Amino acid sequence: MFSFAKTAAISAIFISASVGVALAGSHGGDDHHHDGRHEHDSFMRGDDDITNDDTPAPVFVVPAYTPAHVSGSRLETILTELRTDNQRMNADRARGLLTAGEYHRLRAEDAQIRHEAMAVADRNHGAIPTPRYAALQNEAQRLQTEIRRMA
Repeated sequence: MFSFAKTAAISAIFISASVGVALAGSHGGDDHHHDGRHEHDSFMRGDDDITNDDTPAPVFVVPAYTPAHVSGSRLETILTELRTDNQRMNADRARGLLTAGEYHRLRAEDAQIRHEAMAVADRNHGAIPTPRYAALQNEAQRLQTEIRRMA
């Protein structure tokens, strides 16, 4: 089973390759010269034959896998909240508002929530199902409340 990071990286490669192929196909390159002149030069000479359209059709490649949540994922939301909590804990500890024991207990809770979120996302191909997301949000909110209460 792929981790979320591996899946996202592979998806990004497929998407960028398909966009590159589509753009390359739509531009057609520089091989549309006639007698050393560009195609638009034939229009200037009065050559209006529109029956011979040799412009290639753009090629679109659809990736085999498209991730369900590319940006603004639930996992990223949880991890961002935990980073904010972590910064607050570090600042409160540096100011002497948290004892060493309180700091370590809060850090352990933070690590537990982070681990649980990563494990759920890994089991679900990078996504966090709605019921688990709500539970993780509640745990993160409870941690924020404890940090405020102890500081």
